[in-house]
Amino acid sequence: MLRPVPSPVLRIPLCLYLLVLVSIGITSVAYSQLPAITFETISSKDGLPGNTVLSAVRDKAGFMWFGTRQHVVRYDGATFKSFTEPETSFVTGLAADANNDVWLSSDRNGLCVIRHDTQAMECFPQTPQLTDLETTGYFFLDRHRQGWFSDRDGVNRIDLATGKRRHYTLRKSTYVWMKAIFTEDSDGNLWVVGRDNGLFRFDRGRDTLTCVLGADCTQAPGNEPMLFASACAGADGMLWLGSYNNGLIRYDTRRNTWRQFFTGRRSNQVNSVACGSDENGRPIVWVGDNQGLGVFRQDQEKFYFFPGILPHAYEVNYIYRDPENGIVWTCTSEGIIKYNPESNLVRTLLLPPGLVSFPVTINTVVTDPHDSTRVYLGLSHTGMICWDRRKNDFTLVRYPAESADTRWMIARTDGRVWIGTNRWDYRRPGILVYDTHRKKFTTTPLSQQANRYYSVPFFMYGEFDTRHRLWIGNSDEGIHGVDSRTLQDITPWDTASQRALLHNNNLINDLCFGPDGRLWLGTMQGIYYGDTVSQTFVPADPAGIAARIHDLSVNTLLHDRQGNLWAARWGSLTCLSPAGAMVTVLTTRDGFVDRQIEGLAEDHAGNIWAGNYEGLYCYHAASGNLKRFTTNDGLISNNTLGHVFTSPSGRELYIGQQNGVNLIDASHLLRPTAQATLGISSFKVHEQERAVDLQQAIRLQPEENAFSVDFIALNYRKQHDNVYAYYLEGFEKDWNHSGAQHLAYYTNLSPGRYTLRLKAGDVLGHWSSAVSSIQIEVLPAYYETAWFRTLVVLAVSGLLYGLYRYRINQLLRLQHVRNRISADLHDELGSSLSGISIMGALAKKDLPESHPSASFVERMVEEVQQMSSSLDDIVWNISPRNDALSSLVARMTRYASELFEARQIHYTITVPEHFDNVRLSMEQRRNFYLIFKESVNNLIKYARCRHATVHIAVEKKKLSMTIADDGIGFDPAAAHGRNGLLNLRQRANSLNGTLHIASARGQGTSLQLEFPIG
Repeated sequence: MLRPVPSPVLRIPLCLYLLVLVSIGITSVAYSQLPAITFETISSKDGLPGNTVLSAVRDKAGFMWFGTRQHVVRYDGATFKSFTEPETSFVTGLAADANNDVWLSSDRNGLCVIRHDTQAMECFPQTPQLTDLETTGYFFLDRHRQGWFSDRDGVNRIDLATGKRRHYTLRKSTYVWMKAIFTEDSDGNLWVVGRDNGLFRFDRGRDTLTCVLGADCTQAPGNEPMLFASACAGADGMLWLGSYNNGLIRYDTRRNTWRQFFTGRRSNQVNSVACGSDENGRPIVWVGDNQGLGVFRQDQEKFYFFPGILPHAYEVNYIYRDPENGIVWTCTSEGIIKYNPESNLVRTLLLPPGLVSFPVTINTVVTDPHDSTRVYLGLSHTGMICWDRRKNDFTLVRYPAESADTRWMIARTDGRVWIGTNRWDYRRPGILVYDTHRKKFTTTPLSQQANRYYSVPFFMYGEFDTRHRLWIGNSDEGIHGVDSRTLQDITPWDTASQRALLHNNNLINDLCFGPDGRLWLGTMQGIYYGDTVSQTFVPADPAGIAARIHDLSVNTLLHDRQGNLWAARWGSLTCLSPAGAMVTVLTTRDGFVDRQIEGLAEDHAGNIWAGNYEGLYCYHAASGNLKRFTTNDGLISNNTLGHVFTSPSGRELYIGQQNGVNLIDASHLLRPTAQATLGISSFKVHEQERAVDLQQAIRLQPEENAFSVDFIALNYRKQHDNVYAYYLEGFEKDWNHSGAQHLAYYTNLSPGRYTLRLKAGDVLGHWSSAVSSIQIEVLPAYYETAWFRTLVVLAVSGLLYGLYRYRINQLLRLQHVRNRISADLHDELGSSLSGISIMGALAKKDLPESHPSASFVERMVEEVQQMSSSLDDIVWNISPRNDALSSLVARMTRYASELFEARQIHYTITVPEHFDNVRLSMEQRRNFYLIFKESVNNLIKYARCRHATVHIAVEKKKLSMTIADDGIGFDPAAAHGRNGLLNLRQRANSLNGTLHIASARGQGTSLQLEFPIG
């Protein structure tokens, strides 16, 4: 959590106030001080395994690593990931090598390394027995890629590439913990800082350690006993050494000289040091002892410690300053203290105690038009403060009455500051004029005239127009204008007009002049402007605005440089164009936490800043986004209502607060966020974390098609300062904007190759140009693979071919049977019938016609001949050689031709030209032929016709036949007592066809048959 800057002590670089008494004409006091900074604290409540943190390092991917009393953890700015196996404990040293493998020294298993690709930890204990413990500490990696670590007997060097080790024994002493720590100076020399043995220079050529300072040195004056705790390397070959008994020691490696600096604290102890620079680029040393954190200013040779970061004393174990981003991570007995320069863009200026009675609120801020370093702060009581920014001096200028509450201030070019107040003692004057040249209050004819207005001296609003006329306002008594030359009241609106405006408690909350000189009023019922022609007040809110906002009440008005009119209202921030159209409406849906919005200012870039009960808001003109700043960003208080002001250039903002003021460099605060490294915190499949190598494509099994990726900007800014977007190429077409949420989740993905795109930006719409990509392949199930599909196709094809061959064989066997039956019927039964017919014919020939048996013999011969004909039809129909339609049509043609010619009937037979490929089943052929045969026989027997036609056609997989004659006809509906017509219809039904007979007596007969084929 972020800790607000405590009052009254400031943070950096000065924590003690310097009091200077100055006499400047009127009774006044001047003070000097420097701005404060804020810290963020991280503890076990935020995910640390324990509050005792011993070491820290940032790897090349951007992740922070911390060694704790329990084990090592990785931190991405939001969550911690613990590495508990193998057991480590008391991780006092961390370093990341060129491969981004993280090395650590442990209390349980010696030297360990966490591999960057698998995130698995390996340990290399050098003990005779596996059950023995090896205690190591303070791992350090030098620029030659050699690892150094300490044990109870001395120090060790390890070649990370080969694993070869070299031990350097240090003199045994009463100190029984890890013997040394390590650092490397700006000249590339490695230094071994022995706890009670002394400071040693490593001679790389001779592979030896030489003591230069401390107990093990052989020559004075460097052989004084010292107990070293920590070290860091500064510029120009300087080493800064923290000690347990001698404060801070500066050692010049080039001149072999040293100097002590006492902390001024009881223990004179410095546990940890880190070299850095202050807000102005001057070198400082961060120091930590057994009571807290501070800095040592090298130019002043003074220590400054930060009280109030934590509610009670804490011990600093290690300080790590990131060389890339300047973030300082302080490892303590109560968690981690983080100082991020990018989180300290909102500066705090606290009023010195004793300058004015607390509490006091800075209500107004104006800058001297002739000297931009002189700023006037209007207070809620007592007076105003003149702040000299060059000297950082504060001078209290007391009002004639301390009960005066400053409401507005105008710094004029003539050196006078006009001040409007609410006099709570109800005594005039309420308008004050301060002469900055003479350093005193004065009364002018104009102020004297203006002070006569209103029943009580409450001058809530004041403004000079372009003609230097003073306009003043009171919420419930209206407005007045006074000409500065004639001292005449120039108000164009009479009392009746103003009463009409103020009717029904329509209080005036603000007034301002537009670019065209028109007076605008913000009231409880909305925006009005004063019409000088009609001498009335005209409502300016456009029609239909009530449908967009629920409350028209206006607290503050502001004309921007484009001529737009902004209104801070209850529940909304609105903007009217010069034409009167409502172009912008921002409400709680857009980010306002509290409905009360009051106080407006425009910066140099056209951004609109608005005060709110729950923070400071900025409407970013370029992106249209609304950004909120709170105490987490450095504000003294979230309540910024009515206290938002800008410098004349618009580049700096002043936020009036209780007992102080916040200063904001708008151009710096709103600049695009530096390109942040995007880290992949975790990759989970079905909510189970998986170690993956992001340099390779991630392959997922078919049942693993649900995964999530936690990604985050590793800039360690406040989480709400970053926004994220992602999309899965191959599945989506556009980015998913997830706001501050940094988890991408996908499920039920089809097999295929995908690319997950990830990016980060800030809340003002500045997106990083660097887009991270993760290649992901979801493997198909075996039944979705090409080989399986090929196998299935081959199997189905084989099955179909087998069925086809089986069918062909069946047809061939059936054809063989049909051929055999046809041959047997023809050869055996046909020859027998032929023999009977011949014998019957011979018997008939030898019998006289009068013989009684002659008629029987003749009938027998006819029946045999009919049976022989039927048998011939059956044999012909069974024979496979006649399956083609062409064979059937040829037989039908021969049959009809013989009968028509025998009866001397003219006939026409029409058949298709191309029907060789049309085949009929045996059943179709039989029924079709019998219908034809029966129809022709009936025509021959009963039609008595002279002409007959037979038409056979094949169209659209249908076979049709028409038989027509010009005979005597008949009535198809009449009962005939014969089965012929019934048999015809039954056979047509068997063919799934239709049979239509059209006939009338004397008009011939037409029979039409149609049935499907193929």
